[in-house]
Amino acid sequence: MPETPYYVLAIDTAMAGCSAAVLDVNADKTYSICKEMPRGQAEHLVPMVQDCVNQAGIAFEDIGLIAVTVGPGAFTGLRIGLSTARSFGVALDVPVVGVTTLEALAHDYLSQNSMEGHDALLVVIETKRKDFYWQAYGPDGSELTEAAAQDAGEAVLWAKSKGFACVMIGDACERFTSEVPEHDFIQEKEYFLPSPEVMAKVAVSQLSKGMARGSEPLYLRDADVSMSKREQRVIEQNSK
Repeated sequence: MPETPYYVLAIDTAMAGCSAAVLDVNADKTYSICKEMPRGQAEHLVPMVQDCVNQAGIAFEDIGLIAVTVGPGAFTGLRIGLSTARSFGVALDVPVVGVTTLEALAHDYLSQNSMEGHDALLVVIETKRKDFYWQAYGPDGSELTEAAAQDAGEAVLWAKSKGFACVMIGDACERFTSEVPEHDFIQEKEYFLPSPEVMAKVAVSQLSKGMARGSEPLYLRDADVSMSKREQRVIEQNSK
C-alpha cells in the first residue's frame, strides 16, 4: 500500500472556475482558494498554488501527491490544469492522481448531505452544447453508471427504469429541467464547481486503496472543430 502523503496539492480548472488547495492530511486541514473564472485560468493558477503553499507554511518539496480534475469539462481549461499538475509532478517527483469533475461534485455533496429517502445522486454538468455530461452515484459514493455525454432524456429514462428517487446537482440543473420538465428529481443547485479539498481527499483515498486514476483527460466527446469559411489559397507546384 502506498504511503499516505503528508501534504496534497489539488488543482482544478476544468469548469468555469480556478481552484487550488493544499491539504494537510494528518491535521485534516485545508488551505484553499476558489474563484469563479470562465477564462483566464492560465494566468491565475500558478500564483494561486503559490498562495496556498504559503498559507500552509510549507515548501513545495513537502508535497507528496497532486490531485487534478481530468474532466469532463472545458477543453482548454482541462489542458491548463493537467499540464500544470503534470509539471509539478515531474518537478517534485510525486504521483499525479486524476479526479473526475463528476465524482468531485458527487463526493462534495455526499460528504455534507443525507441521501435518506433517495436512491441515487445525479451529477449533471454543462457541455455548452445540446447534450449534458452526467453520471449517477449511490448514497455511498459508488458509481451506478458510467460518465456519459447524452441528452437529458437518457438520464430520466435510466432513473425510471430503475425506479429510483434521485437528487440532482450540477451547473446544468436549470437547463436540464427546462428540457425535461416532467422529471421528479430533487434539485440542489449550489454544487457548481469541484471542491479542491474534496478532490485532495478523494485522491488520497484512491491512492491508499490502490485505485488511483491517472492524469489522462476524460473528454467524453471530441473537441468541436469547424472548417474556415475563407477561400483557401493553393500554391501551385511546377513539375519539371
